[in-house]
Amino acid sequence: MTEDAIAQTHTCTRCAQESLLSVVGRCATCIADMGLRHPDEYQVWKADLNAEFGRR
Repeated sequence: MTEDAIAQTHTCTRCAQESLLSVVGRCATCIADMGLRHPDEYQVWKADLNAEFGRR
């Protein structure tokens, strides 16, 4: 991986905005929004997170 590849943006699967930070396809803004206002959607995302990285 080159240094340029690290700084590439990713498209959020939830809001379709470009973001430098993406965790299991969602940007930080969407993760916060789900955690605060959409608990059911947040739980689905957490299950995806656990499936991708496992529990610690």
